[in-house]
Amino acid sequence: MRLLTFFAVSLVGCSTTPGTGLGVDPGGDSETGGDSGEDTSGETGNDTDTANDTAPDTADVTGLRGVVLFIGDGMGPEHVAAGGMYANGAVGSLVMETLPHHGKARTASLSGTTDSAASATALATGHKTWNDVVGEDRDGLAVENLLERARRKGLSVGVVTTDRLSGATPSSFVAHTPNRGDVNGIVLDYAASLPDVTLGGGFDEFESTLAALPAQVVTTRTALLTAVPDGRSLFGVFATTSFLFVSEGYEVETPTLAEMTERALAWLDDDPDGFFLVVEGARIDHGSHSRNAGLTLPEVVSFDQAVATGISWADAAAHQVTLIVTADHECGGLTLTGAAPAGTIPPTTWRWGQHTNADVPVFARGALTEVLADQRFDQLWVHAALAAAVDGAGSVTPPEIPALIDGVTSELGAVVVTQAWSSSYGPGYNQLDALRLGADLDGIRVGVDGVFQREDNVVLVLVDLDYGAGTGFGQELVLADLDEGLDAAISNTALAIDVPGVGFDVVLGAVGAEETIFGEPGEVGGLRGFTNGIGTFDDFAWLQAISAFDDGNVSVGGPAPDAGATGLTENGFEGLFPWGELGPNTLDGGGTTIAVAVVLVNYGGDWASNQALPSLAAEAEPGAGEIVLSQVVILEVDGLGLPVGVAGVVP
Repeated sequence: MRLLTFFAVSLVGCSTTPGTGLGVDPGGDSETGGDSGEDTSGETGNDTDTANDTAPDTADVTGLRGVVLFIGDGMGPEHVAAGGMYANGAVGSLVMETLPHHGKARTASLSGTTDSAASATALATGHKTWNDVVGEDRDGLAVENLLERARRKGLSVGVVTTDRLSGATPSSFVAHTPNRGDVNGIVLDYAASLPDVTLGGGFDEFESTLAALPAQVVTTRTALLTAVPDGRSLFGVFATTSFLFVSEGYEVETPTLAEMTERALAWLDDDPDGFFLVVEGARIDHGSHSRNAGLTLPEVVSFDQAVATGISWADAAAHQVTLIVTADHECGGLTLTGAAPAGTIPPTTWRWGQHTNADVPVFARGALTEVLADQRFDQLWVHAALAAAVDGAGSVTPPEIPALIDGVTSELGAVVVTQAWSSSYGPGYNQLDALRLGADLDGIRVGVDGVFQREDNVVLVLVDLDYGAGTGFGQELVLADLDEGLDAAISNTALAIDVPGVGFDVVLGAVGAEETIFGEPGEVGGLRGFTNGIGTFDDFAWLQAISAFDDGNVSVGGPAPDAGATGLTENGFEGLFPWGELGPNTLDGGGTTIAVAVVLVNYGGDWASNQALPSLAAEAEPGAGEIVLSQVVILEVDGLGLPVGVAGVVP
């Protein structure tokens, strides 16, 4: 079922400004991971947010121009740091890091933590969409991508990847489909709008269409390196599926990513009007899904060598060049933990084998890319800079950033309540500093500004869907679903609600600062329901929701980078409770009043910190005893789920 089934109406956007050679031995089918679902010491740029900045004007860009986007799929800042350690024995030593402008990009999709399809679609089209969707917006409408835009402006275009050409990232620059797994549809879209250069893997998927393509078709490294332009497109496919990992050893007739990049640049640079090229180092992500630094880091270095090829070409070019290096998302939660000599895999740790909501690095050069320098921004700014370069514009048009669950809470409006007490939990790396509450056509939106440690803490956002009824958790209802993980933590949390008419119906939980991706609730996070037809007290319903933590607000063995004084931290945890998941009668009476509180407990739920919002009445921590909530935050909504007035505190 499409996610649009649950989110049937559009968000109101808000404008923000400041992000084997074939025939011999084809590449193997050795991919060990796919797109499933932080230490920041290797990040570049600073924590300045572009939310209230205006993009600078620059001189007009005229004449021939080359625009190149490099995407290191799954490459976070620690991948870059560890890649430099592996390649040269030093952090900060990769070629991509020599580019003059450095920034950091957020990557959340409408589904929360992004997959490659949604993120690449954002980079390619400037539209946020749902996970799994390629080249379409949130309403399922095809939207123009950068290759189509470049062609409309008279430029040549190209796609290079070490993945299957039908993979989520490259296809987002060519195809339009609601399902990244629609290989046949993606292949047909390639054939219908064939780029001037197309190089990658996936021979098995394209084999039946090769003869009909109006292109020079090459399947070996030798054929690629000796191909001569003859007015047709160049289409090269060099592996049955994805390329082998670099560490597995390429066959002699498999070109490297750097070689494919060089040939693409040489082929496209003959166009007097200019060109746009996207180059993907795909297997960084695949190695990260496997949590295998021995597979991942050589892919980072191979990708960097392709970037070096692009930089050398740009240095020699006698015309305008815009070159941006970034990632579609971080994968694995990689952390570099020590040093190693060049050529040795350095010590690392992994958080898990899925995507994360961590910021990704951005490195850039060329006219207009200064808008990305020393900033932290949504990735739609990267698209905006590329679109301006493709257009030959004189400035970057600020993108429209929709409401996202990415841990950036300011979009929810003013703080309703702040924290009164310093944290008594562990070493003090957990702090619930402020609560924001909003609602829109999609659902209830809760933001908790604060600091969250990647250990055994559990954040519980409790919501009463019918404030005043006095039924639910914390009143006469005692929960008893003692399955492992989040369910047990909810059931073991002892609440006393000293507010008349309040009883909680659903809880959104996050264990150890793990996010929840829409459609993927699990033991360590998600939305649970137990009243009003959405579950029972001893068998919770697992409901669809989204949650995320802002990268700078997560503590990994030390203070979080963006921690503030008690009650003053900005950004942190954010969650969306979709109306369609909260029971069929929630809004049927023409609206309702919701009540919200947040508590922080341990993994088992049998020990609580003094961190609650609204704040506890006394500084003394509850410990193993009952948590007495003497206030809640309420918000009235109408029959569409839109706010009536503003959130407030009762009593």
